[in-house]
Amino acid sequence: MRPPINNLRTQLQFLLTLLALFTNIIQAAQDFYKLLGVKRSATQKEIKKAYRAKSLQYHPDKNKEEGAAEMFAEIAYAYEVLTDEDKKEIYDRHGEEGLKQHEQGQGQGGGHGGFEDIFSHFGFGGFGGGGRRQREQSTPNVDVPLRVTMKQLYLGDTIEVDYIRQTLCVNWQECMKNNQECQGAGIKVRMQQIAPGFVQQVQQRDERCVAAGKMWRSNCRECPNGQTQEEKIQLTIDINKGMYPGEPITFEGVADEKPGMTAGDLNFVIVQEQDDHYHRDGDHLYVTVSFVLREGRLYIYSPFFIIFIF
Repeated sequence: MRPPINNLRTQLQFLLTLLALFTNIIQAAQDFYKLLGVKRSATQKEIKKAYRAKSLQYHPDKNKEEGAAEMFAEIAYAYEVLTDEDKKEIYDRHGEEGLKQHEQGQGQGGGHGGFEDIFSHFGFGGFGGGGRRQREQSTPNVDVPLRVTMKQLYLGDTIEVDYIRQTLCVNWQECMKNNQECQGAGIKVRMQQIAPGFVQQVQQRDERCVAAGKMWRSNCRECPNGQTQEEKIQLTIDINKGMYPGEPITFEGVADEKPGMTAGDLNFVIVQEQDDHYHRDGDHLYVTVSFVLREGRLYIYSPFFIIFIF
């Protein structure tokens, strides 16, 4: 029997009220896009570029103004959210408050909640009209220390390096077979009967699973050396003037490859070598010089210059 029209109207009015409430909550929270100075349609490359500029502007070593450290932390968190596919999706749909609820739910063992559950009770299936997207896994990021001199950081430099990584076998797709128990890279889920009429879902680690529904065939002739092979690539590292120790220079998607995963990022992390004459404080260089007064002339000596004052 269909519910009366008045009941449907009441439910719709209630849903509209909830939407208005959630919209106000979202607008009152911090706008991560405005914080980084990008549009909501910005690409990942644009977000990373904006983050780098903002982080340099508010870096505690460079900006001594009150509140700069807090702003730097907020910028870092905004960048973390907007470059994480799952967090960005939740933030775009539910704002910062929804993101906090999601993170709290994960800390309590996961489960559905917050906005999704409220709407699911009325049979609307949530905001997006479907299930959550499974985030594509990526191989681990790789951090490589890059030792540079203070002169290179002051003047800028370009360095050519060779990097060896693992890439997919050319015919790797020919070595996969269908297996419905594979739920993702390295994840196998099977049903186990624990009693008559009762079954339990068990998740196991299985490296043969390379993607959802796909398993690697052992001893595959198309890839006799396994899933991956070594590849030597040449990279050009641009060191910009004024870069800081600890700052990464990132090559996206250049880490090791693996079937069913996207390649992680390769980060060259700046390590500043000790200088015998100069020391740095933020954007300032300091040097200690010795001078001797002889016959009415003042000689100021430095490793890079000599000044004569008459």
